[in-house]
Amino acid sequence: MPLALTGVRVLDLSQGPAVGIATMIMADFGADVLKVERPSGDALDAIASAPMWRRGKRLIELDLDHEVDLVRLNELCAAADVLICNWRTNALARKGLDFPTLHARHPHLIVCYVTGFGSHGPRADCPGYEHVVAACIGRMRLFAGLCDRDGPVFSALQVGTHACAQSAVTGVLAALYERDDDGEGRLVETSMLQGLLPYEQGAMLASQFRDRFPEIFPAMQQASNEPPMPSLYYHPAQAGDGKWLQFGNLLPHLFDNFLVATDLVDVVADADWNGTQMVLSDPAKHESFRARMLARIQDRPAADWMTDFIADGGIVATTYQTTQEALKDPDIVANGHIVERADGGVQLGPIARLTETPARPGGDASFGDELAATWRANPRSTPTRKRRVGPPLAGVKVVELATIIAAPLGASFLADMGADVIKVEQIGGDPYRGLGRGMGSARVNAGKRSLSVDLKSDAGRTIVLDLIGEADVVLHNFRPGVPERLGIDYDAVRAINPGVVYLQCNGYGPDGPSALRPSTHPIPGAAMGGVMYQMREQLPSELQDLDGLRLWTRRLMRANEVNPDPNTAMVVATAVTLGLVAKQRTGKGQQILIDMFGANAYANHDDFLSYPGKPSRAMTDELMHGLNATYRLYRAADETWVFLALLRAAERHRFVAALEEAGLQAPDEMLLAAGGDAAVETLQTLFGQRTADAWEALFAGKRVACVGASAYLPSEFWLNDAQADALGLARSVDHPSLGNYRRHGTNVIFDATLYDVKPPPLAGQHNEELLLARGYTKTQIDALTAAGTLWREQA
Repeated sequence: MPLALTGVRVLDLSQGPAVGIATMIMADFGADVLKVERPSGDALDAIASAPMWRRGKRLIELDLDHEVDLVRLNELCAAADVLICNWRTNALARKGLDFPTLHARHPHLIVCYVTGFGSHGPRADCPGYEHVVAACIGRMRLFAGLCDRDGPVFSALQVGTHACAQSAVTGVLAALYERDDDGEGRLVETSMLQGLLPYEQGAMLASQFRDRFPEIFPAMQQASNEPPMPSLYYHPAQAGDGKWLQFGNLLPHLFDNFLVATDLVDVVADADWNGTQMVLSDPAKHESFRARMLARIQDRPAADWMTDFIADGGIVATTYQTTQEALKDPDIVANGHIVERADGGVQLGPIARLTETPARPGGDASFGDELAATWRANPRSTPTRKRRVGPPLAGVKVVELATIIAAPLGASFLADMGADVIKVEQIGGDPYRGLGRGMGSARVNAGKRSLSVDLKSDAGRTIVLDLIGEADVVLHNFRPGVPERLGIDYDAVRAINPGVVYLQCNGYGPDGPSALRPSTHPIPGAAMGGVMYQMREQLPSELQDLDGLRLWTRRLMRANEVNPDPNTAMVVATAVTLGLVAKQRTGKGQQILIDMFGANAYANHDDFLSYPGKPSRAMTDELMHGLNATYRLYRAADETWVFLALLRAAERHRFVAALEEAGLQAPDEMLLAAGGDAAVETLQTLFGQRTADAWEALFAGKRVACVGASAYLPSEFWLNDAQADALGLARSVDHPSLGNYRRHGTNVIFDATLYDVKPPPLAGQHNEELLLARGYTKTQIDALTAAGTLWREQA
């Protein structure tokens, strides 16, 4: 079978995992990736996961401080399709690698820049390690209360790196799709800052409507030192053997299944029980039932409960696992999410299962002088067509049949890149619209058109199949069996549209023991190791009393934040663009399979592998400040906080020099390099002398990563910070019922241009528009509405 990216040439001029993972994905799907290595090497290549994200690549050593090697690099650019680089903007300009210079020399070349805070703006020169950016936007404040101290808490899981890598792949593939074989290349930009934007799940919008919906914002973005109690349906619990379970029965019918299986169903007979909201209206009764529920789970071992839950097939539950335990998870293994390696270890498998152009992960990185010579001898032709003005997926038609967060959010990323995404919703709309006043729904459905239709009716199915017949992409998140009952399974869709790219997004994947089971966001968070990493892999095994259960379930639910859905959404966009490029290059549409377990395995990329001698995952200190003395949070004056990141000797030198220039006593560089308690004590004494704002001002422009970690909540950062404004990360739109507000910006910027973005639709807002375009009359549309086949939400 051909691979999706066979014949594509990618020149990788980067260090570290974000671009490393991006180009690994491209290599897995057949691209020739030539990675440029510095003669001196790079400290980040010593990261434990580096053997994985270097796989399948060829290496060439160039010293770009020498003119002769710059010439060689430009010869490679002449032959490459893509150059991807994570240098700072000033460094690019000094070497003639800025986009205007490269485009003038190599007009065919797609150039992708991946930065920390973006290519311009007041923070552009600050080293953009993930945790520096996370601290700056206030993300670490969202984990307050996970340990026995106040203040922000280190956000362990590297979700920004995951999202940044997927954005780079998605942007490059979208640009390749638009360029084809004859067009001009274009500029593609993303950043670690944009990589953290997908985890903004409605609080930014809710903060703009505090007067209108006063109860919503506090529920969506809490940073108190005492986490709230979980919802009954999203509750962690300790089983009778001391192991911990996570439940995710978000919808009433799922929670009903849980109540039956646990012999707690009598609660529904209580006059105060609200089955829609899954709460008891009397607070005392509600807490009494919570205590009873938690005690009931302690009656039996975790394995016995899980046997019953799996047999039921309609209960959302899992056990908490570390990432190393997740490597052996039967659903992970059965769905190909790990691949065996020659050294006896395992690594992450392909990002998606493309049935016609499957991935083929390569061996360990090897020398690439021969490949480089072949490239130089065969440069790409001069383009015969100017690039199209506008986002690269303009003209691509996507039909989305999906609900809640992950798949709809992934489809919205396609809309932000120009695709025409038609959201097909049930009568009454996507159930997510009814949660949290629709703030989260507005986030995940931005940029789409909406058709609200009864897909179970013959007339409704005819309408949807007509849309599908013209679609480039169809995506859904139904459980196996449902598309077949609705007549929209892959075989049915392929029969009317053989070239369609058909993506199926499930909780666990189509193979393995959980294939038919439902899943919601806390499940992969618990099962793939992300929550355990945030909790230092330290959960109590001794049975807890009620007070202990309340403490640890609050902490677990705060640690198991919203990230699993956006983690999956990023993979939705990557997989679709892989399918589009594969269709363009091979002429074949195909079915693509992804799942939340596999996507969240990628979010745990730093530890989702094993090999002889692999170091253990780096854990935070007991009070969750950070990973070591020079990569952690420090308390500054006036109860403010800073985050410091000095990973390289040059960074430690600049830190000391900046302090001395300011007339302050600086720590010895040798002490900083050694780390340990002595360095922590010295740095804590230093930072206690000034506020976070003062420290950030002192290091501004010095290329020292020392940022305030307590000034913002994320929603405040996106709306108010100058760096977010410079990248257009809060954009003004007009909504039919909400009016004017600022929605999130885009994960990828093309052509250094902020192309237009659109608001989310009301459910069924575009019924008439879509059906008129397909030859229906206004009278016919009114009749379908009156018959209940169509429905429209009122503004």
